[in-house]
Amino acid sequence: MTETAPDAAVPAAPAATRLPLFFRAIEALDSAAHRRLRLKPRQSHAFARGSNAVPLTFSEIPLAAQEYPIVFAGEGEWLHLVALVGLASGDNLFVDDDGRWLGRYVPAYVRSHPFALGQANGGDDAYVVAIDPTADTLGDTDGAPLFDAEGAQSPTLAHMVQFLGEYQVQMTLARQFARKMAELDLLAAVDADIRTPAGAQFALSGLRVVSREALQRLPDAVKLELFGSEWLEMIHHHFASLRSLPALVDRLAARRSAAG
Repeated sequence: MTETAPDAAVPAAPAATRLPLFFRAIEALDSAAHRRLRLKPRQSHAFARGSNAVPLTFSEIPLAAQEYPIVFAGEGEWLHLVALVGLASGDNLFVDDDGRWLGRYVPAYVRSHPFALGQANGGDDAYVVAIDPTADTLGDTDGAPLFDAEGAQSPTLAHMVQFLGEYQVQMTLARQFARKMAELDLLAAVDADIRTPAGAQFALSGLRVVSREALQRLPDAVKLELFGSEWLEMIHHHFASLRSLPALVDRLAARRSAAG
């Protein structure tokens, strides 16, 4: 039986009723409504168990490329970079039964949970900090407070807000990088059948990679432009990341073998 690793596991174009990846609910963080809210140290990454792909920012590419295949997903303005963390829908091979993250590098999107930046009402470039109120790291008893007695940001929250701002900048760069690859017609669809030693078969589809042949055909002036913007370096990290695909197959085979 063939299972498909669909792009449904990858964040798609946002809609009014769609929650961010890993979120079960979402609220705008408010100093009055959430005055007593505290952030506890993370004990589990179980919230990420149900996705086989995680969004990546531009600056993460070199580190993520060392252990995750990096591919392009989505369409048009929603084209973006993701790290493949599984081959089957709803199966993250880097989260074990105890909720531990098994990779050396934890993507920034995972580390940012249960916080996110959301578009403020009225649009323009204004953002608000949002939370998943159901997250097990949030509560009103244990952990570091998010606000002080006067309702101002605590050092914990200020650090997270800074992290989210930097994440947003790097995500914008990642989308620009992905769009440039599409504009230069460098992206080729992934169409591969993967079989584990036990005979399980998986079809990779809905994802794209940079074509080496298309890259080589680019005019020298365009290659120089890519080099000057660090994009050529990131393309080569992307190429290197694809060597991790066999290791992902081995993880899948080991997990299925352990499960009998």
